[in-house]
Amino acid sequence: MALNIKIDFNDCYPVRTLNENFSLSFFNSTLQTGEKIPIGINISDEPHPLIPNVYNLAFGPLKANNQIDDKVKLYHQDHSKLFSTIVFTGLSFLRSNREKFLGIDGSNNARTYMYYRCIQNNYEYLKQFMNIYGVNYYIRILRKIKEEDDCFPFDEEDIKALPQTIVRHLPIKHEKLHNYFIFNLIQ
Repeated sequence: MALNIKIDFNDCYPVRTLNENFSLSFFNSTLQTGEKIPIGINISDEPHPLIPNVYNLAFGPLKANNQIDDKVKLYHQDHSKLFSTIVFTGLSFLRSNREKFLGIDGSNNARTYMYYRCIQNNYEYLKQFMNIYGVNYYIRILRKIKEEDDCFPFDEEDIKALPQTIVRHLPIKHEKLHNYFIFNLIQ
């Protein structure tokens, strides 16, 4: 995955929104092979079970049953345009639902790190539009067990769902990196 992503809301793919509140939409992205692939964006109808008023944003290529595959690894021609489109769609949702927060969960530690780097690299741009928080919570324990990862211990703070404001260049040890990111509009 690309780490040098530059978010620019003036450089997005055309998005087709499938409902009024922007919770379900898709767009076509171009892969490095030149193939166009539909990318779905789905914002959950139900709030996060541990964090009130946070709605999960999932994105990825659409499978045959129109479900999003958020675990596949793809090589896009323009990662910046891809992520600009996803974030702008999330921003559109927040503008239509001002009282809500959006959450994004990396499906593994590598994706979580990429999201954190993307936030850091675009911090000044994103802060014009939204507040950004990071959360460590139980998923770290599940990943540790699933990935049989002995090098990243966890402690009791890893199982609490407490949002922390992300600031520019905050040094966070890799093993303590946030694994869920929350956004809301600047009011």
